[in-house]
Amino acid sequence: MLYTISTSPYYSDFDSLISLLTEQDEVLLLQDGVLLGHKVSSGNEDNNFLMQLKDKGIQVFALQNDVEARGLMPYMSSYVRQISYVDFVQLTVKHPQYFAW
Repeated sequence: MLYTISTSPYYSDFDSLISLLTEQDEVLLLQDGVLLGHKVSSGNEDNNFLMQLKDKGIQVFALQNDVEARGLMPYMSSYVRQISYVDFVQLTVKHPQYFAW
């Protein structure tokens, strides 16, 4: 299943989302959800939210236009694959079911 996250992880029930995810699921970060993909400010480490996704083996994507619009390009984790709108459509074809978070 594809999970889309469009709000900041700091303002959502991220623990509930984590409990729903399986290794077969993928996560797409949109709008303010791209904040989940940034590195911590003190270095090159991934933030706690992203670490939880990595620990579960979840593949994480971010819509590149939303990352650019928020000026986060230099701060994004290398674990997060930035994708185009065309790639977004391909993800929705791959996952006929999705859950908007």
